[in-house]
Amino acid sequence: MMILTLALLGMVLGSFVSISCKRSTEGNALPSLVQLTVVDSTLINESDFFMNGQFHVQLIGDSLIGVSSYKSPSVGFYHISGKQRKRIASGDYPIGSFLPSYFDAPEYPIVYILDKKSESILVFNVEKQEFLEKIKLDLPEGKEIRILGSKFKKLKTGFLIELASSLHDNLHPDYYRESGELIYLFGENGKVKENPFLEYPNEIKVIGGSLKAINYLSFTSDNQSLLFSFPHEKIIRRFDINTFGKALEEIPLPTSRYFDYQLTGSEGIVTFEDGLGGMAGAKKINIPTNHYFTNISETATRIIIQTWLIGDESEGLNRTSHLMVYDKEEEKWSETSNPLNILDIGMLAGVANDTLYFYEGSLMKQDEKYIKRAVLKPIEE
Repeated sequence: MMILTLALLGMVLGSFVSISCKRSTEGNALPSLVQLTVVDSTLINESDFFMNGQFHVQLIGDSLIGVSSYKSPSVGFYHISGKQRKRIASGDYPIGSFLPSYFDAPEYPIVYILDKKSESILVFNVEKQEFLEKIKLDLPEGKEIRILGSKFKKLKTGFLIELASSLHDNLHPDYYRESGELIYLFGENGKVKENPFLEYPNEIKVIGGSLKAINYLSFTSDNQSLLFSFPHEKIIRRFDINTFGKALEEIPLPTSRYFDYQLTGSEGIVTFEDGLGGMAGAKKINIPTNHYFTNISETATRIIIQTWLIGDESEGLNRTSHLMVYDKEEEKWSETSNPLNILDIGMLAGVANDTLYFYEGSLMKQDEKYIKRAVLKPIEE
């Protein structure tokens, strides 16, 4: 399973009770348009360490950006000025090597890393470069931590963790149909505390062929509630952060000029061997690349979603990204009118004082890494 998922990294780079439901769009009305304007682009100074292969980026407070790397397994921290702060790297501690699936730093400099390799939560004081604790997780039978991207958050009541199915590889449709509940709460002792919740929706389960091996679940938290979205279901679900699994509301996603909600699988099922290149002379099965969300951020007034958009690859069109923005007070959506090349804008880390912070460190277009600041501006008609 680990080999298959890593081999595919290059290709991708239930039932709930709704307490309230906000209707943000009427029928198929398109959201209003806004402009994403990049204010500046700051070169990161890598004098002390080097990271390659960004995966999860997170704005911490209003001045630090945390970045997890899978090619050089580590979590690094940068000031928004571009100055390096600290890094936690695999192999630098007596606990041995680790593979960060996700990290959370709500109490920085205390950093929590969800480690796929040891099936544990690793706790560090990053400023003192100290390893503090290893919490071994008692994973339920048939469940595992994703190599990359298992949603993870330190809560007052324990640790929220997304677990994947270990019974099927993630190219088989049964991976989604038979996964069951995805979101678990673990205590400080590594044991499951509450009943899990949230299954893959029917929009994913009904696909008969293989899907690209990406994570179709997006997540964020404003430390007051939890937001989850399977974008192809066209819903954002909000849950209580203190009462595990308690649904608070559903926010419908808008019709978009750019984001394609239609989920498409391959004509057949791709096997494990196919995913690794297949047998010589075997017919290659193409797996379509679907649009998906790369990140969700929430502020007191807005929910901001960053997308990954796929053009007609037969025509060599670039992969781009745009934003969908929800005004919580007005209960209305807008979207940016100017999709940007994903390698130019990078990944949305978060929002502070109406400024959007992006991190671009893929090293696919240039040798440098950048922190970009941007703002949303109304379009004058």
